[in-house]
Amino acid sequence: MILKILPAAAAALVLGGCTLADVTVPPSEDRLVVEAVLRTDFTQQTVLLHRTVQDQASRKEPGASVEVTGPNGLRVTFVESTEACYAIDPGYDASEVAVEASCYVSPRALGRWVTPGQAYDLTVRTARGEEALGRTVVPGTFSVRGIRTTNRADVREPTCTLPPQTPLNLSWTPAPGAWGYLAPLNIFGLRNAFPPEYGPPDPLELVGVSVSAADTTLVLPGEFGVFDRFDYNQDLLRVLQAGLPEGTSARVAIAAADRNYINGVRGGNFNPSGQVRISSIVGDGVGVFGSLTTLRFAIDAIRANNTSRCGNLQP
Repeated sequence: MILKILPAAAAALVLGGCTLADVTVPPSEDRLVVEAVLRTDFTQQTVLLHRTVQDQASRKEPGASVEVTGPNGLRVTFVESTEACYAIDPGYDASEVAVEASCYVSPRALGRWVTPGQAYDLTVRTARGEEALGRTVVPGTFSVRGIRTTNRADVREPTCTLPPQTPLNLSWTPAPGAWGYLAPLNIFGLRNAFPPEYGPPDPLELVGVSVSAADTTLVLPGEFGVFDRFDYNQDLLRVLQAGLPEGTSARVAIAAADRNYINGVRGGNFNPSGQVRISSIVGDGVGVFGSLTTLRFAIDAIRANNTSRCGNLQP
């Protein structure tokens, strides 16, 4: 079963959703499943609890105690939310299994408490007496070369300009402790740039992936969407290889992922190394407790020659 964690705010949803792959357990075994990814750019963190599939259904796990502890005596108690914090991944046939899950959220008043480079411990205790534990070390800080960014999801991204039909060679410094990088790209305004038969969604979401800690470059938009290529019109994707059409805009996030996150999605939507799923939850549960350090920026594809031009253009 695959669930997608949704951020609390609509603005964060655009570049914030992260798909987590299921952890394989024997089909007859009823286990607690924990899905949690701490985000440095979010003011509210989310932990998703549910049971493994039994009789074609995955059930909620209400009434649990969920706590994260961190540096300098930090102790965050999560509260069970009445609002859904997940959506079923579009690639999953929801008709096969009835999916329910319980959402636990950190108090929004705490603000942004997830810090790059720090370790955090998760403790989940269910009403039936189970205890599940996890630890993540958040990737350290990094920067995108030649581009102003923000490390917050609740503010407008800095915007740079890019000449139409011009690839952008993105490059960033390594984030200490990162095991890989994800780069969601949302392109707006394609319906005005393409005829209807191309069927461009608005926005078009493509994901760039660097599958090792040493891989810190991506060409935008040509190297984005490698694993989305069967979801959209092939002619549309071919045209985008040359760059963003004039008058379009884009929002970009680059997220450094920790070992737990990479191992959790290994064998899922993007990892080419095979069907491997490694739980970072121990005790009476399975699942993922990972973390992402994220930077964001925006692009306007217009003909302009000024100081806001995006850096690192390909020759």
